[in-house]
Amino acid sequence: MLDALRSVFARIHRNIMPEMLELCFEPWNHPDKSLDQIIYEDVILASVRDDASRQGGKLINITLQMNWCKYTHSPSPVALGISGSYSTFLIPPEAREFRDIVCAVSVRMPYNISTNTTGTFFNDRVTAGNTVGSMACAALKAQTLAGTAVFPTADVQPGNVITLSPPSMNWVPWAVKVRLKFDDNFSGMNSSSIETFQKACEHAIKAYMYSHLRAKVESNVVLRGADIGVIREELQTYADAAEKYDEAIRNFHGAEILDKSRLGYILTKMVPFAH
Repeated sequence: MLDALRSVFARIHRNIMPEMLELCFEPWNHPDKSLDQIIYEDVILASVRDDASRQGGKLINITLQMNWCKYTHSPSPVALGISGSYSTFLIPPEAREFRDIVCAVSVRMPYNISTNTTGTFFNDRVTAGNTVGSMACAALKAQTLAGTAVFPTADVQPGNVITLSPPSMNWVPWAVKVRLKFDDNFSGMNSSSIETFQKACEHAIKAYMYSHLRAKVESNVVLRGADIGVIREELQTYADAAEKYDEAIRNFHGAEILDKSRLGYILTKMVPFAH
């Protein structure tokens, strides 16, 4: 969303002294780039984008496919009891809307698959009649949880690889809910999040400046004719910028809930089913 980025830089130049921006990012060392481009690459893309994506990136469900599986071998088959598993999946670009995956949120079974371990993907109550034997087995399972599957935990590895733990020797098409990384233009950001995004970027830049300029200022180094006293005084107001950035990122997650697709999902979970 280009409007979000334009508003970010408008806010930065309005709230941060231009002399301090130049002292920190040194545009004279990058004649092929503008000051805004340097800030964009060094701070917004390098740190803010990943944090914002983990908190408010688009949520999608990916149903794992068998042909995505990378059959891996355990380092100690004897100790682990397995020599390979359906636990490592390379997610193709078309399954993740041609964006990178930043984190996995949850794992579930597809709606048409039961959680029994009898070797079939279909619910026992559908395939079996209401016989005395089947009802007794169902009652026993309900008490002992013998037929309950173990839901794995998903983790995202570099290269858009999803790993499931604990590993499984049986094939199950798990549905993994993931968050996608924002693209370079932060496309898809909900309009309700723009103001919070602006604040997060401002605090991130101030925190970056505080860590990079503090040593120079404390050593009384005067660069390019800047008034060191004014710079030192202003820089001290950035001391808590990192904490304010963390708070803004948390608020960004809350603002993203107002997106219609997320809000609708949340509301359906809040409304109890009628009996």
